[in-house]
Amino acid sequence: MNATYDAVIVGAGHNGMAAAGYLSRAGKKVAVVERMAKVGGMTSAGYMIPEAPEYLVTPCAVELLFARGSGIIEDLELERHGLRTVDPDPSYAYLHPDGSSIALFRDYRRTADDIARIHPEDGKQYLKFMKVMDAMMDIGFPIMMAEPGRPDLRNLCKMIKGGIRNVRLKDQLLSISKATADQVACEWFEHPATIALLNGIAAGAGPVDDDGNAAAYMIFAVTHRLGTGKPIGSLQAFADAMASSITESGADILLNAPVEEILIDDGKAKGVQLSDGRNLQSKVVIATSDPRTTFAMTTRNAVDRRLMKRIEHVPANRSNAAPFLANVAMNAPLRLKRHQDLRHDDADLNKAVGVMGLADDVRNSFAAARRGDIPKRHAVTLTPLSNTDPSQAPEGCSLAYLYLPAMAVDAREAWSQELKDRTMASIIEQVSDYYDGFHGEVGRFVETPRERETRLNVTNGCVTHVDFGALRAGQHRPATGFGGPKPAVAGLYLGGAGSHPGGGVSGIAGRIAAERVLRHLK
Repeated sequence: MNATYDAVIVGAGHNGMAAAGYLSRAGKKVAVVERMAKVGGMTSAGYMIPEAPEYLVTPCAVELLFARGSGIIEDLELERHGLRTVDPDPSYAYLHPDGSSIALFRDYRRTADDIARIHPEDGKQYLKFMKVMDAMMDIGFPIMMAEPGRPDLRNLCKMIKGGIRNVRLKDQLLSISKATADQVACEWFEHPATIALLNGIAAGAGPVDDDGNAAAYMIFAVTHRLGTGKPIGSLQAFADAMASSITESGADILLNAPVEEILIDDGKAKGVQLSDGRNLQSKVVIATSDPRTTFAMTTRNAVDRRLMKRIEHVPANRSNAAPFLANVAMNAPLRLKRHQDLRHDDADLNKAVGVMGLADDVRNSFAAARRGDIPKRHAVTLTPLSNTDPSQAPEGCSLAYLYLPAMAVDAREAWSQELKDRTMASIIEQVSDYYDGFHGEVGRFVETPRERETRLNVTNGCVTHVDFGALRAGQHRPATGFGGPKPAVAGLYLGGAGSHPGGGVSGIAGRIAAERVLRHLK
């Protein structure tokens, strides 16, 4: 019933397996414990619609955007373990109600030209905007990759070189990094379609009127440079490739193994006790669960009360706004009605992520969520999963992934099946103005934030574990005193989205946790 390891990792999501991969390749004895029946966590997928058992549902993340630049794919040899990806170009497309569109191509100059068709001045501004976003990536990506408070020489040099190279943009970078996303969109651009494109994408990082949220616009530079990287076979294929890699390098993966307690003795982490009574002793514990969940599992009264209270107050969907996700299975092809026909070029928008909703729809969605209301019109993106990867649906059929960045965690009238159905009816009605195919619906998977909380054991259904923002970055993430090289509790390391650098599928948090642990174990 007992076993001893160098490190026990709580959670077999992509960060947990990244940490296990780097540690096991360094010769350490590692166990990854996972409460669910399969690996993946928020990157898992499955056949989850009873009425449509042949449709591969992706209930959370769908892209490998940041993983493309983190090194994890190469370091863990994920392609050798079966990972295959596809990159639609354009990757995103804003769909205006009048049938016009803006396509986000890999080539940002082509994107600027596309914007210029609608508004010439906005097209010129996009070129200038991308110079600033490229500078933000030059500086920001090394910051993301480096351990906060202890940057390694390689990333430190990249930061310094990026700063020197872009010194003339210093004031603009500082302004954008502290501003709201909505403010930046309105400052830089004039046409409603351009502003809606920016707000619609930035909304994925949280309320567009939060200070510091505009830093999310670095995603434009990342998308242009790296592509989105949609795995063939959904992100479950990515998770399975990671599991294959770390198992090959010697890590143990224990499924259906929920943690009852993270054992803290004499101020130090000593391992975990599982719900079935097994005791896994270890020199360190890496927790990739969200910070509130992590510290709630620690030995009672073993962690300083003030630290516990600090973690309890970490913001997770504090504004009551959270993503609302749905997969809709259809027995008909999913195709745009007007927007594709009105294109002037050969861009296939049917494979792009469709961004729908005016800027006011984005703003009103967050405002309604704060009140606990359901908006009349939605800010929504649609990822045509089966159009880019036909294996995810039967031949001739289609699967759409609907992502609404702002829905009430706790609705005023309380979430019920009737409210879910009514909300979905309004969403389907809206997206059906843009796409054909929903008349052939055969089933759906819908998840409210509270249902996500139950399924994934994540506070308030917060996909980033901790709210995004400048005050919750680096050494201040998830809370002051927790993000530096020295853990708040000896031997207990945070290695999930709640730690630096934050949300997004990258594996960086797990990699940094592994580097910290390797130093500790020396």
